[in-house]
Amino acid sequence: MSKLTTDLAGAPIDLMWITHQHSDHIGGATDVMRSFPVANYVDNGRDVTIAEIMTARSEATAKSIPITVVSPAGTTIPIADGTNYHLTAIVPPSWPSDCESDRNQCSILLRIDYGSSSVLFQGDAEFEEEGILDPHGPATLLQVGHHGSDTSSSSGWISQVKPKYAVISSGKPGEGMNTTYCHPRASTVTSLTRALGGAGSSKITAFNASTSCASSSSSNWIAVPANDHLWATARDGDVVLVTSGDGTFARQ
Repeated sequence: MSKLTTDLAGAPIDLMWITHQHSDHIGGATDVMRSFPVANYVDNGRDVTIAEIMTARSEATAKSIPITVVSPAGTTIPIADGTNYHLTAIVPPSWPSDCESDRNQCSILLRIDYGSSSVLFQGDAEFEEEGILDPHGPATLLQVGHHGSDTSSSSGWISQVKPKYAVISSGKPGEGMNTTYCHPRASTVTSLTRALGGAGSSKITAFNASTSCASSSSSNWIAVPANDHLWATARDGDVVLVTSGDGTFARQ
């Protein structure tokens, strides 16, 4: 358990949002529900017989946590709007054609608007799903799709979202599952940096996508100039950003 989780132990969670059924997005759901009071559980309603989904849903049921499905068939979120905040489910009009074979393409996105600030949590939505999504206008802060892979963050999607801040969640180079996936990709860091206004004082270590991840070596990881409003968990650790609703975010 991370220091951040330890510091917040017992703090309530109003909404647990499971973007899709991959272990890195639902694997810890049961532990979270056992460690925190959770008021609502949401998933996309797919693959409900796979072990991790069954375990998470069983835990929610055992703790009397309401389960809500968000999908093209229904986008109601079980949290009412407040005077200065609004939550929106961002889902396609229908699931993409390769949703059955690629669960990333079944991601359900969550947009939170708070005053003049907005956050878009993308999960692992990739190019095909991005192409049929409506982000409901620009978003101030973007959780970058699929850990900064080169199968997400298409130019068309970024031109719609127009983020001012972005966060890439990924493992460290050459560790754990990142020996197989090699996230983030250098091309994605570069395109996001361009969209955010250009390189700043920092760099992010990213995989050079001109070589195969399966045969990668330390030389395939390069330091890519990055915008100062682009964070990466592999470099920065826990990234906690705060806003007063004025359209700006600061790292806590």
